[in-house]
Amino acid sequence: MTTQEDFTFVENETIRGSKPPKLFDDYQQFTSGRTTDLDVQIVTALRTKHPELTVTTVPGSNCNLLQFAAAGYAQAELDDDAEPVLRWRGFVGPSHRGGSGYLADAIFFARYNYTWNNENFILYSIVEGYDSVQYILKEPRGQETSFSHSSVVDSLLATIGAWLIKEEPAIYVYDRYWTRSTKLWQEVKKAKWEDVILDPKMKKALTEVANKFFDNRDVYEEYGVPWKRGLIFHGPVGNGKTISLKALMHTLYERHPPVVTLYVKSAPYDYNIRDVFQMARSMTPCMLVLEDIDTIVTNSTRSYFFNEVDGLENNDGILMIATTNHLDQLDPGLSKRPSRFDRKYLFPLPDKGERSLYAQYWRKKLKNKKNIEFPSKLCDAIADITDDFSFAYMKEAFVATLLDLARNDGSEDEDDALESDGDDPLDKYLFWRAFKAQVKILRSEMGSETSASVRSNAGTTLGAYEGFSSGCGELIPLLDAMKVQGGLQPCSKAASRLAMTSAEPQRERLDDNRVINNGSILSPLRSFAPLAQTKFARLDEGVWSWGL
Repeated sequence: MTTQEDFTFVENETIRGSKPPKLFDDYQQFTSGRTTDLDVQIVTALRTKHPELTVTTVPGSNCNLLQFAAAGYAQAELDDDAEPVLRWRGFVGPSHRGGSGYLADAIFFARYNYTWNNENFILYSIVEGYDSVQYILKEPRGQETSFSHSSVVDSLLATIGAWLIKEEPAIYVYDRYWTRSTKLWQEVKKAKWEDVILDPKMKKALTEVANKFFDNRDVYEEYGVPWKRGLIFHGPVGNGKTISLKALMHTLYERHPPVVTLYVKSAPYDYNIRDVFQMARSMTPCMLVLEDIDTIVTNSTRSYFFNEVDGLENNDGILMIATTNHLDQLDPGLSKRPSRFDRKYLFPLPDKGERSLYAQYWRKKLKNKKNIEFPSKLCDAIADITDDFSFAYMKEAFVATLLDLARNDGSEDEDDALESDGDDPLDKYLFWRAFKAQVKILRSEMGSETSASVRSNAGTTLGAYEGFSSGCGELIPLLDAMKVQGGLQPCSKAASRLAMTSAEPQRERLDDNRVINNGSILSPLRSFAPLAQTKFARLDEGVWSWGL
């Protein structure tokens, strides 16, 4: 049996009786340097090292010189000979399954040789806390001194600013901060009124009320009436509110000059509501869309929202459109106060005629698919068996049918599996039998809140970029290629040192769960240009692109 005496303890005589060393002592020393205001120290150091040059400090969230270069308007060469580079190295995965990723750097300290308009600059890009700060060094011109502004740097910054705020087709999206979405605009462009299955009188009323509002500013002013309006789109989920909004967005953007759309996804706090209306006032004339307003105007933000709508500030030129699936649950201050929302439009479940028109819409989309037999007489039959279906449920029926046909490729086994009613002369069409089977499945699920909400939400939110125009466009290729193809691709190597730097904006999550791009919440110039942080350059498989 082993006893304590069998062990020999060896100790360093110099530390016998003392506590073991702590890593925290080193950590405290590392983090207790002179960093009260790092910017002051860096500017002082740069002026000491380069007394002959002007030093200009620019927040990275205001005019990002590296993004400007990545978009092709300037050149930036990393100068790791003059200064060491502080960076992290990592792998950025693909945005979609089957794509290739790439290696990228997150750079915290670097010096660049920057060239624009045949002018050379020294650029330092340094992360300080939550913020990215740029230091631009340039020789003085004329009467300039090392402590004055540089006219050449000012010209560069003005050019970047003009690039950032240049009007381009886009939808402005608010989800706790503003972004300018060119991707959503590409989806909106596909939405046309002829693709919207809706009562013709309703279509005409929607386009007229919007166009008359923006056409008749003088009339409002003549009668001393505030030039603002509010509309509510309401009705059961999945019946055309969203696609009608997208078609209206498209119509208004084709006006001269265009009317832009501001789309609000979430604004949970008072300061979010303030951000929304400040932006709307700066973008007038505009359409402000509050989708699912019952989730945006809550008990905690109700009073602040009413004050922004009816308060002392000028809301001229704002057409406000709210959508809701539950009009009866809205605060009376929203649904019954004419000065806020003075017109309501009901989007009910489609009647038989509208369901038949919707079937014709899909028939037109599939007319070139030789392997699908879809005669016109099936449209009325489809309308007959889909009573009480919303457009979202009908879309699900068509989508599920096409996927079923694509998966089974019209094989004989599948033909046998789809039962025939015997007396139904339409059963000779495989598409009809498959469609009936999917309708039967959906009817069995219509009583389930979970399945209904999942299916109906598939086409009701703008943020998901869904709509009738794109509903089957993604499916048709499946009918041509009956199996998934693809595989892993090797990582693309960037063409230059600059290209290896990930230009994806840094995001910091603060205590109140706000996500801030490039740390702009700490920037003293964050209010200079609300659009300056919405145009990002991105590296995707070795190719630079910019815009959201």
